Amino acid sequence: MHLETERLLMPPLSGLHAAALTEVYAEPEIARHIGGAALDAEGTAAQVRRFEAVWREHGFGQSALVTRVSGTFVGRTGLHPWPQWDEVELGYVVARRIQGRGLATEAARAWLDVAFRRLGLHRLTAVIHPDNAPSRALATRLGFRVHRNDITPAGVPVVVYEQLAPSQRISRAGGPDC
Repeated sequence: MHLETERLLMPPLSGLHAAALTEVYAEPEIARHIGGAALDAEGTAAQVRRFEAVWREHGFGQSALVTRVSGTFVGRTGLHPWPQWDEVELGYVVARRIQGRGLATEAARAWLDVAFRRLGLHRLTAVIHPDNAPSRALATRLGFRVHRNDITPAGVPVVVYEQLAPSQRISRAGGPDC
Protein backbone atom coordinates (compact mmCIF):
# COMPACT_ATOMS: atom_id res chain seq x y z
CA MET A 1 0.00 0.00 0.00
CA HIS A 2 1.64 3.19 -1.18
CA LEU A 3 0.04 6.25 0.43
CA GLU A 4 0.43 9.83 -0.72
CA THR A 5 -0.55 13.16 0.75
CA GLU A 6 -0.23 16.69 -0.55
CA ARG A 7 3.39 16.94 0.60
CA LEU A 8 4.47 13.35 1.22
CA LEU A 9 5.09 10.07 -0.54
CA MET A 10 4.56 7.20 1.88
CA PRO A 11 5.77 3.86 0.47
CA PRO A 12 6.04 0.84 2.76
CA LEU A 13 9.15 1.17 4.92
CA SER A 14 11.83 -1.19 3.62
CA GLY A 15 15.52 -1.91 3.77
CA LEU A 16 16.01 0.90 1.27
CA HIS A 17 15.15 3.34 4.07
CA ALA A 18 17.20 1.76 6.88
CA ALA A 19 20.26 4.04 6.61
CA ALA A 20 18.15 7.20 6.58
CA LEU A 21 16.05 5.91 9.49
CA THR A 22 19.25 5.20 11.44
CA GLU A 23 20.14 8.89 11.07
CA VAL A 24 16.74 9.93 12.42
CA TYR A 25 17.07 7.52 15.36
CA ALA A 26 20.54 8.94 16.12
CA GLU A 27 19.02 12.29 17.07
CA PRO A 28 19.20 12.40 20.90
CA GLU A 29 15.69 13.79 21.36
CA ILE A 30 14.25 11.09 19.09
CA ALA A 31 16.22 8.28 20.76
CA ARG A 32 15.10 9.40 24.21
CA HIS A 33 11.45 8.95 23.26
CA ILE A 34 11.68 5.62 21.42
CA GLY A 35 13.32 3.53 24.09
CA GLY A 36 16.10 5.65 25.51
CA ALA A 37 19.02 4.77 23.24
CA ALA A 38 19.70 5.36 19.57
CA LEU A 39 19.45 2.30 17.36
CA ASP A 40 22.63 1.67 15.41
CA ALA A 41 22.59 0.58 11.77
CA GLU A 42 22.27 -3.10 12.70
CA GLY A 43 19.47 -2.47 15.20
CA THR A 44 17.58 -0.28 12.75
CA ALA A 45 17.96 -2.86 9.97
CA ALA A 46 16.55 -5.54 12.29
CA GLN A 47 13.63 -3.29 13.20
CA VAL A 48 12.93 -2.58 9.53
CA ARG A 49 12.89 -6.34 8.84
CA ARG A 50 10.27 -6.72 11.59
CA PHE A 51 8.24 -3.88 10.03
CA GLU A 52 8.46 -5.63 6.64
CA ALA A 53 7.17 -8.84 8.27
CA VAL A 54 4.20 -6.91 9.69
CA TRP A 55 3.35 -5.71 6.17
CA ARG A 56 3.45 -9.30 4.86
CA GLU A 57 1.38 -10.68 7.73
CA HIS A 58 -1.21 -7.93 8.18
CA GLY A 59 -1.31 -5.95 4.94
CA PHE A 60 -0.43 -2.76 6.82
CA GLY A 61 2.61 -1.45 8.60
CA GLN A 62 5.03 1.45 8.76
CA SER A 63 5.46 3.80 5.80
CA ALA A 64 8.51 5.85 4.98
CA LEU A 65 7.90 9.59 4.96
CA VAL A 66 9.50 11.10 1.88
CA THR A 67 8.95 14.72 0.91
CA ARG A 68 7.46 15.19 -2.56
CA VAL A 69 9.51 18.27 -3.37
CA SER A 70 13.00 17.07 -2.46
CA GLY A 71 12.61 13.30 -2.16
CA THR A 72 14.16 13.49 1.31
CA PHE A 73 13.41 10.77 3.88
CA VAL A 74 12.10 12.48 7.03
CA GLY A 75 10.70 9.66 9.19
CA ARG A 76 8.15 6.91 9.41
CA THR A 77 4.51 6.49 10.33
CA GLY A 78 1.89 3.80 10.16
CA LEU A 79 0.17 0.99 11.99
CA HIS A 80 1.80 -1.53 14.28
CA PRO A 81 0.11 -4.41 16.12
CA TRP A 82 0.82 -4.88 19.82
CA PRO A 83 -0.20 -8.54 20.36
CA GLN A 84 0.59 -8.26 24.09
CA TRP A 85 -2.17 -5.70 24.44
CA ASP A 86 -4.39 -6.89 21.56
CA GLU A 87 -4.15 -3.41 20.06
CA VAL A 88 -3.07 -1.70 16.86
CA GLU A 89 -0.99 1.44 17.29
CA LEU A 90 -0.68 4.45 15.04
CA GLY A 91 2.98 5.33 15.43
CA TYR A 92 5.07 8.17 14.04
CA VAL A 93 8.69 9.24 14.20
CA VAL A 94 9.83 12.35 12.33
CA ALA A 95 13.22 14.02 12.10
CA ARG A 96 13.62 16.99 14.43
CA ARG A 97 14.53 19.29 11.53
CA ILE A 98 11.02 19.01 10.06
CA GLN A 99 8.97 18.96 13.25
CA GLY A 100 6.45 21.76 13.58
CA ARG A 101 5.60 21.86 9.87
CA GLY A 102 2.52 19.63 10.02
CA LEU A 103 4.03 16.72 8.11
CA ALA A 104 3.49 14.22 10.94
CA THR A 105 -0.12 15.38 11.23
CA GLU A 106 -0.62 15.00 7.48
CA ALA A 107 0.86 11.50 7.45
CA ALA A 108 -0.99 10.36 10.56
CA ARG A 109 -4.33 11.56 9.19
CA ALA A 110 -3.74 9.52 6.04
CA TRP A 111 -3.16 6.43 8.18
CA LEU A 112 -6.24 7.14 10.33
CA ASP A 113 -8.31 7.14 7.15
CA VAL A 114 -6.77 3.83 6.05
CA ALA A 115 -7.30 2.24 9.46
CA PHE A 116 -10.93 3.21 9.92
CA ARG A 117 -12.26 3.36 6.35
CA ARG A 118 -10.24 0.85 4.34
CA LEU A 119 -9.24 -1.69 6.99
CA GLY A 120 -12.38 -1.36 9.11
CA LEU A 121 -10.52 -1.18 12.42
CA HIS A 122 -12.70 -0.10 15.33
CA ARG A 123 -10.00 1.35 17.56
CA LEU A 124 -6.42 2.58 17.42
CA THR A 125 -3.92 3.44 20.10
CA ALA A 126 -0.91 5.73 20.22
CA VAL A 127 1.82 4.54 22.60
CA ILE A 128 3.84 7.57 23.70
CA HIS A 129 6.71 8.21 26.12
CA PRO A 130 5.32 10.39 28.96
CA ASP A 131 7.95 13.11 28.39
CA ASN A 132 7.27 13.44 24.65
CA ALA A 133 5.09 16.56 24.78
CA PRO A 134 5.06 17.19 21.00
CA SER A 135 3.90 13.63 20.28
CA ARG A 136 1.27 13.79 23.00
CA ALA A 137 0.01 17.10 21.58
CA LEU A 138 -0.16 15.60 18.09
CA ALA A 139 -2.14 12.61 19.36
CA THR A 140 -4.62 14.99 20.99
CA ARG A 141 -4.93 17.08 17.81
CA LEU A 142 -5.64 13.88 15.88
CA GLY A 143 -8.53 13.05 18.23
CA PHE A 144 -6.84 10.55 20.55
CA ARG A 145 -7.59 10.65 24.27
CA VAL A 146 -5.54 9.31 27.19
CA HIS A 147 -6.60 5.73 27.87
CA ARG A 148 -4.07 4.42 30.41
CA ASN A 149 -0.50 4.45 31.67
CA ASP A 150 1.41 1.26 30.94
CA ILE A 151 4.85 -0.27 30.53
CA THR A 152 6.01 -1.75 27.22
CA PRO A 153 7.42 -5.29 27.08
CA ALA A 154 10.87 -3.62 26.98
CA GLY A 155 10.14 -1.97 30.34
CA VAL A 156 9.59 1.57 29.03
CA PRO A 157 6.83 3.57 30.75
CA VAL A 158 4.29 4.93 28.27
CA VAL A 159 0.99 6.75 28.05
CA VAL A 160 -1.46 4.88 25.84
CA TYR A 161 -3.90 7.07 23.96
CA GLU A 162 -6.90 5.69 22.10
CA GLN A 163 -9.23 6.73 19.33
CA LEU A 164 -12.39 4.93 18.31
CA ALA A 165 -13.50 4.69 14.71
CA PRO A 166 -16.27 7.15 13.85
CA SER A 167 -18.70 4.21 13.67
CA GLN A 168 -17.87 3.30 17.28
CA ARG A 169 -18.25 6.72 18.87
CA ILE A 170 -21.36 7.46 20.87
CA SER A 171 -22.56 11.03 20.92
CA ARG A 172 -23.88 12.72 24.01
CA ALA A 173 -27.39 12.13 22.69
CA GLY A 174 -26.77 8.39 22.78
CA GLY A 175 -26.57 7.69 19.05
CA PRO A 176 -23.66 7.07 16.73
CA ASP A 177 -21.46 10.11 16.26
CA CYS A 178 -20.60 9.92 12.56
